[in-house]
Formats: sequence, structure tokens, C-alpha cells
Amino acid sequence: MLNAQKVTANSSFFLSALVIQKVLSFVYFTILARGLGVELTGRYFFAISFATMFAVLMDLGLAPVLTREVARQSGNEQKWFQQIFSLKLLLTFLSILILLSLNFFLFSGDPVQALLYLTTLIVAIDSFTLLFYAYIRGQQNLKFEALGTIIFQLIVMLLGLTLLFFTKNLVLIISVLFFASLFNLIFSGIVLNLKFKTKLNLLWQKDLLQKIFLITWPFALSAIFAKIYAYLDTFLLKMFLGDSAVGFYSVAYKITFAWQFIPLGLVAALYPAFSHFFLHDKTELNKVFNKGFLYLALVALPILSGIIVLAPEIILKVYKPEFAAAILPLQILIASLAFLFMNFALSSLLNSANLQKTNTRNLALTMFFNLLANLFLIPFLGVLGAALASSFSTLVLFSLNLKAALKIVKIHHQALRNIFLALIASILMAALVYFSKMIIWWPLTILLGVVFYASFLLASKILTWQEIKYWRRSIFKKD
Repeated sequence: MLNAQKVTANSSFFLSALVIQKVLSFVYFTILARGLGVELTGRYFFAISFATMFAVLMDLGLAPVLTREVARQSGNEQKWFQQIFSLKLLLTFLSILILLSLNFFLFSGDPVQALLYLTTLIVAIDSFTLLFYAYIRGQQNLKFEALGTIIFQLIVMLLGLTLLFFTKNLVLIISVLFFASLFNLIFSGIVLNLKFKTKLNLLWQKDLLQKIFLITWPFALSAIFAKIYAYLDTFLLKMFLGDSAVGFYSVAYKITFAWQFIPLGLVAALYPAFSHFFLHDKTELNKVFNKGFLYLALVALPILSGIIVLAPEIILKVYKPEFAAAILPLQILIASLAFLFMNFALSSLLNSANLQKTNTRNLALTMFFNLLANLFLIPFLGVLGAALASSFSTLVLFSLNLKAALKIVKIHHQALRNIFLALIASILMAALVYFSKMIIWWPLTILLGVVFYASFLLASKILTWQEIKYWRRSIFKKD
């Protein structure tokens, strides 16, 4: 039976896997950036970012629709999967043609052109992996995706660092992602076939296609707007300022958005739960939403406060002094982390409540705001302008999504009180870390800040021992 405890169990398990994967990914990118330098790092980041921006055309919102329909247990899960799989084959082929054509005309003679041919293939593989896991998510099972995610990152890290020891050839280094993605595709396909008895048969039913298009188009537009919004700054930096600017921005961007594993892990479990409770239990929907909203804020606030204070040490010591121009952009990007986190929960709620059109409208408005902000700020402020545009856009999207979400759920007064107290705790923690780093080795101030913040939460009863035990039982609970 689906309940808040199972949501927590799913979220906790998947979150644990994402923590491991993101830590490995962050360590890998850091070592890579130190080894490649600013310009090659910018080239590497751009090749992946530009291809990823077109991944949305290969999916067009099909993955979340599949998860939602499977979670609703309509009895037609196999038919939905096979029709969406068939449609995705066509979309992927067309998307590859578009991406390769743009690569040929936009980047002729640019060293990044060869890299984009490879990243296009990687994105296509990942698109089908996403679809397979979308079906499995709908079955409220995240353990296989968690395992595949960890193994994927281990492959990338082991092969990538080995290659980096011998060469700085970006084609060879990016080929590591290809082999890791291929493994994840094969693994997810085997799980889909053996565990869930799902066949990769082709299906083309006109009535079902029409139904899918009617449901999917808001998801598709939302996904398109979200991808453009996410990667537009990287593209414009490349066009206006070149690879070095992208290199500086990539470090600040990576440090900020590496934390997305936290809301992604929670939303992976929340989305099918929201879909289920919206139809069957509005009280439980409100309860689960408030818990998720509060937890995201409690985690985001100390992270952003700590990184703002420690940004100089992180950039100059973890990376190299040549990346010093990334310090201020990092502080600006990370300042919007709490709004970024909570946007995941808000967007997921709107989609599960059949408000895809509202979500699409909000993303469209944010995307156009982001475009105008980048076009205005980048020529004058460079990398700093891209960071400002991103943070302001995150705040705009949060405001729009929150206004729409409040028509579905109510945010409890207790949750707002606890978020405010957590903000106070984060400010005090930041002050403690700032003055402590002048006295002790700066990495130790992170531990000091964590202890202070956790103690504050417990003392003010924002977090209780009973709640900690609840999460511990959820993590180790066996289904």
C-alpha cells in the first residue's frame, strides 16, 4: 500500500544512492577541471551541456507521463510503455538529425564540433535509459535505478581518471561517458524485461497516440522551456566570450547544481505519490507536500550559507587559483539554492495535479525572463551576469509555482515557522564558520557548522529525535 512511510523509504534509498553518485561526480569533475585547465574544462562542459539541451526533443515529456500512468495502476501499463517507446524511437532519430545539423553550421572549425558528435550519441542512449527507469519509478521501485546510477558513476570515474593520467584528449575522455551510458541502458533494459516482464515491442495505435499527445504536450513544452532555461547561459557565454568564460562558469555551476541530487531524490518518490494522493487522499497529499517542502528548505539553507562564506577557499584550494574568477559567480548562484530546491517539489505537485499547462506557462515566462536577463547582463558583466540572470530566474519561477501550488495545498503555519527558524540558524552558522576559518583549518569549519546547525534544529524542536528515528527506519526498512 502506498503511504507516507513508503514514500520516505523510497526517497531515502534513492537519495542515498544519489549522494554517492553526486559525490563521485563532483570529485571526478574537480579532478578533471584541475587537470584540463580553464579552457579545456569550458570546452568539455559546453559539449555536454549543448547536447543535453536537445535531449528534451528526444523525450518531449514522455517519461513523466509514463511514470504517472503506471503509478495510477490503470491496467494498461504495458501498452502505454510500448507506444511511448515506439514514439521515442522516431523522436530520437529526428532530434539527432537536428542536433548534428546545428553542430555542422554553428561550430564549423571549432574544436567543440568533434565533441558534439559524441555527446549527441550519449544523450540519445541516456534518453532511452530515462524511459526505462520512468516505468520502474511508476512501480514505486527506485532500488534498481539507484544501483545503476552508482555503477554508471564508478565506470566514469575509474576510466576517466585513468585516461586523464595519460592524455588530455577530450574525445577520449568524453568516450568514457559513452561506455558508462551504454552499460546503464543495458542494465535498465534487463531489469525492465526480467523483473517487470516488459517487452520492447513496437506499437502504433492511433487512439492511444492521440491520448498521449493530449496529455504530453504540456509536459513537452515544460521540458523544452526548462532545458533552454537551464543551458541558455552556457550557450550565450560560449557565443559572446568563448571557452574560458564557460570554464569559469562551469565550476560555479557544477558546485551549485551538484546539490540537485537532494530534491531529485525526494521528488523521484514524491511524484508518483502526489499523483496517487491527488486522486485518492487530499489530506495525505497535503501532509506529504508539507513534509517535502520543509525538508528541502532545512537542507538547502545551511548549504547555501556555508558555501557563500567558504567560496574563496573552495575555488582557490579545491580547484586552482586560475579559477579565481569563479568565486563571485558561485556565491551568486548558490544564494538561490533554497528556491531551486523547493521548485522541484512545486513543479512536481503541479504536474501530478493535472496542471501541466500552468507549469508550462510558468517555465515559459521564466525562460523568456532568463533569455532577456542573459542578453542584457552577459555583455556588460560576463560570467557574473550569467550568474545573476540564473539566480533571478530561479526566484521568478519559485514565485510563479508557489502561487499556483497554493490553490492545491496549504502550507502549514508550523512549516513556515520552522523554515524561518532554520534561516536564522543558517545565518548564525555562516557567521560562526566565517570567523572560525580565520583560526582553524577551513574544512574543519564545515563540521563545526553542521554540529551547530543540527543542535539548533534539535533545541528549537524543528527536528525531533522521533523524526530522525522515523527516517532511520525508512532507510533500513525492507520491503
